[in-house]
Amino acid sequence: MNKKIRLCLVAPVPPPYGGIGNWVLLLKKHSENNKKIEMNIIDTAPKSRGLDGRNLWDRVVVQGWQMFCKCRELIHIIKDFQPNLVHITTSGQLSLIRDIFLLKIAKKKGIPSVYHIHFGRSPEIAKKQTFEWKFMAKVMNLASVVMVIDNETYDAIRQYLPNVNVTCLPNPIDILNLPAPIDSSSKTIMFLGWVIKTKGIEELLLAWEQVYKDYDEWKLRIVGPCNDKYMNYLRSQYSFSGVIYEGEKNHEGAMKLLNLSEIFIFPSYTEGFPNAVLEAMAFSKPIIATRVGAIPDMLADGCGILIDSKAPEEIAIELRNLIDSESKRFFFGDNAYRKLCKEYTIGNVFNRYMHEWEKLSE
Repeated sequence: MNKKIRLCLVAPVPPPYGGIGNWVLLLKKHSENNKKIEMNIIDTAPKSRGLDGRNLWDRVVVQGWQMFCKCRELIHIIKDFQPNLVHITTSGQLSLIRDIFLLKIAKKKGIPSVYHIHFGRSPEIAKKQTFEWKFMAKVMNLASVVMVIDNETYDAIRQYLPNVNVTCLPNPIDILNLPAPIDSSSKTIMFLGWVIKTKGIEELLLAWEQVYKDYDEWKLRIVGPCNDKYMNYLRSQYSFSGVIYEGEKNHEGAMKLLNLSEIFIFPSYTEGFPNAVLEAMAFSKPIIATRVGAIPDMLADGCGILIDSKAPEEIAIELRNLIDSESKRFFFGDNAYRKLCKEYTIGNVFNRYMHEWEKLSE
């Protein structure tokens, strides 16, 4: 294909920072050096983070007005920028309402569209045939192609919506912007992410209380934002012996701490394609994480240890196993790094994005 792709990307641009937002920054930066594509972004970022809490007014009235504004913005971009492709990212739930209007506009104007699902709960809601899934099915049927980030979601769409054109591509990482992995002997286990219940933080603290009794030379470092009310609750309910709570760090600071750790733990209830797991892979860290979203794909083939969500006893068992065996820590960390370099670097993944965009733009 010789003609330049003019892509209208509908996605959240940080701040606030989050999984999709970080993906947007990486995509934007990489595309700026590619002469085959020109990108125009419609920013769908909320004005506040979910961590900070959003009331009914924010979620319905404010988002409703923003939805109207984004539809008008897309109409203007189609007129002025004349894109030959629209790529819409989604986190589901209320954003589905916005998505259906945007996709209808693109379809009416005869512009091909990509609908990019960035969350991992689709198989569960498809099986239960929830209202969200039924509405989501209507949205997906409007898109030229649905892009997903994990094999389980791909299989669910193929099973329940066989007429939908679906493809599966991973999220990328730019390892050139990260420091080189170091061989750490810090005896530190690290969690990186929002400190909220659905990240499995309570199960982690419960498990750590048991592990620390036998391995008091080791420390659990928790890095990520947490509101004061929830942190006070955690400190009242769980022991923080051997726990270092760092709070929220900038990316450089968080990566420095991750590189210094020996084990990475991520017991989240639900995920898409978590950046934190990619970053731990980039530092050759042995990873313990839950079987949610794309994590089973990421840690397959001996690249990490999978556990069930909401299972503190499994967390404790696997932490003990890794603490006791330096050879296991090296085995999982080395495999994870090799897989990341082969499959998840921005250069490799961006080429796959370009292939999909070029097919639709022909």
